Amino acid sequence: MSPTLETEIDAHHAQEIATAKGAACIIKSQEKVVLIRHRLTGKLDFPGGGFSDDNSTACTAHRETWEETGFNVSVETYLAKTNNGLLLFGCDLDAGIDTLPDVFEPPPWATIEVSAIEKVDPFLIDHQDLRFKDDLILLRDSFISFDAKK
Repeated sequence: MSPTLETEIDAHHAQEIATAKGAACIIKSQEKVVLIRHRLTGKLDFPGGGFSDDNSTACTAHRETWEETGFNVSVETYLAKTNNGLLLFGCDLDAGIDTLPDVFEPPPWATIEVSAIEKVDPFLIDHQDLRFKDDLILLRDSFISFDAKK
């Protein structure tokens, strides 16, 4: 992530960042979004997690997404903050994600927390499918507002 993005985020969203607990990525694959299936709850969730070691917000989104999916994403833009304090970033991925099936296995190191990686249409799931039910509208809004690189 560029220093410019981090500066832009800090300047325009200082209050949201100050109360944030972690960061995650919105990754588009054609007309679907990449989510993880949380092993303990069986529910869908954003690939992301908590801050550690003084990492920036965007670095946290990158690191946590890699830890849960194995994808080396490019963190592009800040999108929103969930009610649980998770900052959402639009992230690009040039790893052939479009050729993968809609449901596939996480990397071996992620299986303690993640049971599957899934590409889902955010408009065909409902709030009961998500680990945090109140994330659905934010997921849909973020999906629409983030225009991933083609």
